[in-house]
Amino acid sequence: MSKNKRFIPLLSGLLFVASASAQNRYHIAEVKANAQGNKGLNPRFLNAERDDLAEGNGWKELPWDTATQGFTVEGLIPFDFALNGSVDVRTDKKFRATKNGVVTFNDFKTGPSMLPAANFVINSLPDPRVANNSVVVGGIIANGSNDRVLVKTFGAAPNRQFWIKFQSFALATDTANKYGSYVYNAVVLEETTGSIHIVRMGWGSEYAWYANNFPLKNKQSNGIQLGPFESYSLSSLSDLLNDVASQGKAFSDNSFVTFKTGAIKTNDASLALGYTNRPAGTSYVKAGNAVPLTIDGVFTLHGSAQNTDYNLQLQVNAEAVVSVPLSFVNFTDYRSAQISHTLLRDMQVGDRARVKAWISLNGGGGDDQVSNDTLPLIFDFVAQQGGGSGTNKALVEAYTATWCTQCPAVNVALDSLALTMANKADFVSHHINDNMHNKWAPLDIDSMPVVVVNREKVVATASEIKAAVDLAVANAPKGLELKLNNLVFNQSTRKVTGTLEMTAQDAWVKSGLRFGVMLRENGVRGLGAGWDQKVDFALTKDSQSVFFGKNKTLVGYYHNRVVWSADGGKHGTTVTAGSDILKAGDKQTYSFTLIIPDSMLSLGMPTVADFGPTGAIYARFKPADLSVVGFVASDFGAGISESVNLGTYGAPVLASVSQPLWDMKNGIAQLNEKQLLNLYPNPANGKVSLGIEGKITEVMVFDVSGREVVGLSVTDNQLDIQRLNAGIYFVRVKTLQGSGSARLMVN
Repeated sequence: MSKNKRFIPLLSGLLFVASASAQNRYHIAEVKANAQGNKGLNPRFLNAERDDLAEGNGWKELPWDTATQGFTVEGLIPFDFALNGSVDVRTDKKFRATKNGVVTFNDFKTGPSMLPAANFVINSLPDPRVANNSVVVGGIIANGSNDRVLVKTFGAAPNRQFWIKFQSFALATDTANKYGSYVYNAVVLEETTGSIHIVRMGWGSEYAWYANNFPLKNKQSNGIQLGPFESYSLSSLSDLLNDVASQGKAFSDNSFVTFKTGAIKTNDASLALGYTNRPAGTSYVKAGNAVPLTIDGVFTLHGSAQNTDYNLQLQVNAEAVVSVPLSFVNFTDYRSAQISHTLLRDMQVGDRARVKAWISLNGGGGDDQVSNDTLPLIFDFVAQQGGGSGTNKALVEAYTATWCTQCPAVNVALDSLALTMANKADFVSHHINDNMHNKWAPLDIDSMPVVVVNREKVVATASEIKAAVDLAVANAPKGLELKLNNLVFNQSTRKVTGTLEMTAQDAWVKSGLRFGVMLRENGVRGLGAGWDQKVDFALTKDSQSVFFGKNKTLVGYYHNRVVWSADGGKHGTTVTAGSDILKAGDKQTYSFTLIIPDSMLSLGMPTVADFGPTGAIYARFKPADLSVVGFVASDFGAGISESVNLGTYGAPVLASVSQPLWDMKNGIAQLNEKQLLNLYPNPANGKVSLGIEGKITEVMVFDVSGREVVGLSVTDNQLDIQRLNAGIYFVRVKTLQGSGSARLMVN
């Protein structure tokens, strides 16, 4: 059996050292140590962001206070929090932090004051160099010039969490300063409960040895130091926390330890949500007899007694409670076990089963702490017929950047697939970390290229994309059809409006569907930035590494499928509240508005260039195409949000649809369709009459390459085209009432 999957028996007593103290003011209540094996994640799932997010997105950096030799300026906790559970300790809610992983509540004004520079590695607690009344994340090298401490609040009162995150970067001194390494840790303070969480987030290096050995093995170096003779460290738990050799930057592979105030209770267990790619929420099952409804959760013992004599209590739609004994659960983590139970229920199409789950002592009633016994989320199952004739497209999203040296090869593969698989998938590209940055991209990464299919399958190589798309199309639900209606491009306001219409061919929960629309452009050209070939760019895997930013200008990049705007946010938005069920034949529409942003107005464009670095459709009518891509996703997360789900996907895409909006070469232009322009005769070879309502104020003619033809005259609503060569042209006419466009054939 692999190390990450090893069996950890039920432990009794406390796994910490309280040096010369009988007060027992803290105890370890929970450990998620085997993150990659058991989905440790973050405490209470409030922070679902990528671990390396820095300033912005709600994070605030605490600047260094040079007068205190390595401490930050004072930070302020946004809620009442008292170390030791005592109201007379640090009632002003202030704290300081150091780059080597210390959060101290020590009063610098009245208590022990200046300490040595905080650039040493803490190997054990207590440590005389550490201020009393401190929480410590040890093992941080803390010699990087760009180390920083960041803070952010998650959740809502009275159950908020205040995160103090340490981002530490270092050079490997034994390799001639050639390789950079990073490590992310956090101390989390919790409102109301007074709990303290120490979260091991991510670490890695451009040097293989460091990538597999970070952070340092730091037995007894993580925990709480109240005084010189009273500390609460992880002690024997440190081996468990270092069980995973290396961790990435996704929240889904984190580890954490929870300290709670006071003595450990005798009988205390909890039932919490486990994490899967589809957390508890709306899920769909096929109607029939004995339909399996699976309930998952994490059962954890917190009390000192080795008592597993608990029942799992399940209630469907306020019916009779079903009781399931938990006496023989297998603990695969520190006092925790993933439990699963399947109910069998007869369900017709459109039936709904809402399942509430909690635990109780086998003899009846709650344990010593009932507040953590009930799952906060109700499982929601909806029965479908499992049919329909929808031929829905997959949504393929590529993540790229102008500086990405490997992205061109993936773009070439996507160009080819977009031609051959146009009837199977819609392709879009999200630029991030560059001057074409797309703030609507749901995934937040710094290593590219990445391709994601239907916001579920992450594809590692270009050769795997086609197989992933074919599989997504084959497995797509057939119970819905998508259509884009009433597309209008008003050029004077730079707004694109329309409706995304879904027709149900099966049963769906309205509140479980998310609608989103994106504005997509092909043929974006201009300036960019790339890695300087004199630097070991192949070793640079982190945006905050020692090599990041060493680049040079590239001229003439070319990108397709670029997303410029979105309606519905990062994840789409629900169209209705409530719990109504859509039946076959029911329709649901979402009205949208897309704004062509100012960033498409040739920012930074050299005067001699034909194309701007961030596109120029609005300003220059260049020969690219604009199109609209709409999608519907299923919110299995039961209420994802842009703040909680930053950097992660939470709603798998069910179907997508696309429609051209502006395509010069194919003669498609939906510019303010309310103004109809008739050209007659058409084809023509001498003069052509312009049939449009309102007084004409401007006439523009473009060839198929998108370049304006100048020098043509208009008299009495007739356009003189005698000097035009035979071919296809595009005519746009502005009037006092609006504008109209039409295709003209000159013979």
